[in-house]
Formats: sequence, structure tokens, C-alpha cells
Amino acid sequence: MHVVKTLYHKLAIFSCLAATLLTGNLYAQSTSISPQLNAELKKSKPGQIINVEELNLSTTTTPTIDVNREDVPGTQFLLSDMPEYFHTGNGIAMQERVWAGTVRLYTYHVPTPTDPKKKITAVIENLSNAPMTFRFTRYAFPTPGNYYQKVAKEGMTQFLSKKNPYKKPRRLNPGERMVIDPQMDKYVTKKDDLVHAFHEFEISEGGRVTVFQCDIDDDPLTVIDTLPKLPRKFKDHPRSGAGRGLFKIADYNITPSGEDYVYDTAEGIKQIVLADGKRDNWMTGYDHITDLPIANKGNYGALYNIKINWKSSDNKNLALIAYTPLDTGKWCRHRAMVLNVNHGNHRGGTIQIPSKNVTWDQLPQAVLIQSYKINNNSNVQTIELQYTPPGASCLPIPFVLVPYEK
Repeated sequence: MHVVKTLYHKLAIFSCLAATLLTGNLYAQSTSISPQLNAELKKSKPGQIINVEELNLSTTTTPTIDVNREDVPGTQFLLSDMPEYFHTGNGIAMQERVWAGTVRLYTYHVPTPTDPKKKITAVIENLSNAPMTFRFTRYAFPTPGNYYQKVAKEGMTQFLSKKNPYKKPRRLNPGERMVIDPQMDKYVTKKDDLVHAFHEFEISEGGRVTVFQCDIDDDPLTVIDTLPKLPRKFKDHPRSGAGRGLFKIADYNITPSGEDYVYDTAEGIKQIVLADGKRDNWMTGYDHITDLPIANKGNYGALYNIKINWKSSDNKNLALIAYTPLDTGKWCRHRAMVLNVNHGNHRGGTIQIPSKNVTWDQLPQAVLIQSYKINNNSNVQTIELQYTPPGASCLPIPFVLVPYEK
């Protein structure tokens, strides 16, 4: 009987090892990582590129923490990214009415390739019978250019760090129009320039916002009366952008879906996947130019407030990393993003991912966001992130929790 038990035990160990080897790397199936990666996580700083080949990460096979996405009302969202390229010349890309309150306008456009010296700008009109007060709450207009991830990264940095050079309110009389951003309105585009901007503002009255391309000498306050309203897609140009129109929700709170769930480092490596259109649905809105509903395919311009409670019953520290999945194609393998992250082993704040390069490559590369150590005074700690899906980068970009030895 003892011989049978011993043989059974050996067969069980062999079966587990074989299953591990068939499904991937040994470390990816356990709660432990190699000493080399452990040392790398201990010494790395936020934004640093690291090699995580041994983790065998995948959006389909790496265990995932399901999340709840709670709508946070209060911000009207305007997306102007369709048509992304002004292939046929001047025209209105987005025109929407907004009501009093907070408005976030996200603009992502490239000028007409055959005549690139244009102006891509935005105008707001007071549609009420009372004076309108207009005041920026967040502002980002990086210098346009043809390195799209760099331009987008600069824009996200300005947006998430809440830099605002225009704190003084402006006033519009009933029926009056003004350009939303004088700096954007002055810029003369060049071939392949990406015009990428976040404009978040408060208005005291209802109005109408128009985003458009026009000639350099055109008066932006009057030319919109004669410009054509462009279709979402051009027949000969299938690439049209993520979407356009008015979305009533722009901010989300993200927490694990299990009631009172606390991630434990003893569970091993787990990931959170956002903005993939499957686990995390595309936000829906309405395009009043075509009078049709629309989705924001990428949730670009949305603001995610992420909270993950964690503990360590096996006495390990925790690293938070991001990666680009394998086999995402030529145009999707290099990505860049910016996050707000809370303090951990390193100072928190607005973190560029990566920090020393504009982009990082697909696996085996990954980037450290933050690392956290066990707090002996508390059994449960919290990871806090503020994230906006990065323009000029493909999605999703999974976030991965990696336990490591102290």
C-alpha cells in the first residue's frame, strides 16, 4: 500500500510539472519568480523598462481580476477624432451642443495631406440669453508633430498633472463666439502633424462647440457658417478614427467586482484589462452631425480612477507593471502612456510610461508603474491609479500585479 501511495504521489508531481510546461513557463504558473526578476523589480524605478519573458504574460491565459466600472456623472465629454484625417480638405469634424457645467473636449486630428498648411481649431458659441462664463479646469495642447506617441504622451502629462496656464475666466455675451484655445488657433499645421488636445472647462450657460479645419487666413468665428459638415468615413479612406460626438459620461471608478475582494499576493500573478471593448465596454454617445449613435472605440479621453486593495498572507512585496501583448502587429507593438499613481516604494504622482524612452516594445518588455512593500501597521493597503487610454497607442494595455520577495 505504501508503494502504491508513493508511486501515485510521484505521478501526480510529474503530471503537474508536465501541465505547467505545456501551458507555459514554470514561473507563470507559480507564486514565485526567478531571483533575477526579483532583483530587477526591487531595484527598478517607476517608468523603467524591464524584461519579463519568464512570466509568459497573455491577455487570454494570465489570470484576470474582473472589475466593476461605475459611472461618475458630472462631465460632458466631446470627442473629435472622426474623420481623423481631413483627407478631402476643410470642414467640420464635430459639432455638438452642451449644457452648463463641466465639458471635456478631446481633439485628435491630422491635416489634409495634399495641402498641410492649415488650421485645426475649435470654437464655442453662447446659445443662451444670458452672459456665459468660461473657465479652463484642465488644459493640454502639446506642440503638434509627426511622432504621434510623443505628442500624445506630452498631452497626457499636461492633462493628468492639471497644468493650466489659462486660469482667468472669459465672458461671452448671448450669441457671441470665441476660439476655445488661442494657442491652438494660431498654430499652422505641417504635413502629418498630429493636433492633439485636451480642453476641459466649466461654462455657466449652454453652448455649441465646433471642431474644424480651415485655411490659415479664415476667420474661425465666421467660417464655420459655410464649412461642410464632414462624414465619419470617406469612401477611399477606411481609417477614420475612434469616434466623434457627445458622451454624457467621461469618468469611471474601477474596483474589483467581487464584494469586499482584497487581492492577496499568495494568489500569484494577476492582471486587470481595461479599454478592450470586451471586458470593458466602449463608451457610447451620439453624433448629431449624422444624427446617429456612436461608440468611442478605445475610450480615448475617458478618465479611469482605479482602486485595488491588497494584502500579503505570504509576506511578499508587490510590483505593478504594464505590458504590450505579443503579435499585435507592426503598428501596435510600440506604446506609450502616462498615469497618476499613489506613493509606494517610490514617490507617486504623474508618471511617464516609460520614463526615459518615448515608447516600449511588446513582450518580453514591460514597464514598472510602481512597487509596494508590506506595511506592518496595516493588513490591507490600496493601489490607486488615474488612467486615460493613450492616444496613438493600441489597446488594451494590461496592468499586472507581480508579487516578489522582500
